[in-house]
Amino acid sequence: GLDPGGGAGLAADMQVAWLRGARAMPVLTARTAQNDRRFLQAWPTPPDELATVLSGLALPDKQVVVKTGMLGSLANAKLVLDFAGSRRLPLVVDPVWSSTSGGALWQEPPAQVRDWLWTELLPRATCVTPNWPELAWLCDQPLDSLAAALAAQQRLPCPSVLKGGHAALGELGVDRVWDGARLTELPPSPQWPGPRRGTGCRLA
Repeated sequence: GLDPGGGAGLAADMQVAWLRGARAMPVLTARTAQNDRRFLQAWPTPPDELATVLSGLALPDKQVVVKTGMLGSLANAKLVLDFAGSRRLPLVVDPVWSSTSGGALWQEPPAQVRDWLWTELLPRATCVTPNWPELAWLCDQPLDSLAAALAAQQRLPCPSVLKGGHAALGELGVDRVWDGARLTELPPSPQWPGPRRGTGCRLA
């Protein structure tokens, strides 16, 4: 998704890609009107336009990974999933379902989106990267302790990175990787200067 303030979405993805020496190939699945303090509105890219963009991508002769963020609609999500699957590309899913300020990022009801993620997208993902609120939403349950969060993470149908940017103070900034058999706690991240909006995009 496009954040015109540059704090999240494609802008954040592209910053990290360039810093890591990778080529970013941005595909716009949705647009938003927002800033660091409030969210106004979102518009998904029409599926026929998205399909045309995806069909016109000339993939480089190097390793390519598809990383999702705001998909905007189930129709767009299905197009992206088919694109990655038909080309056997690794798929990293950042399961954003609302903006940091609470704005809705999907056209469809949350329960319908959650069911589709569980049955279609996540089983085919290489890795999913939820923060604590996103994991709570995915599992449709409150996560009031580290034990509850870790149990929920290990129920996901693919490997995962549980991002600690929205955790309780004692766990803030601690990210945890579950590979399907082993849990690894990563070294604590430094405090991000300024608003946290977009930090999850960058980590994913």
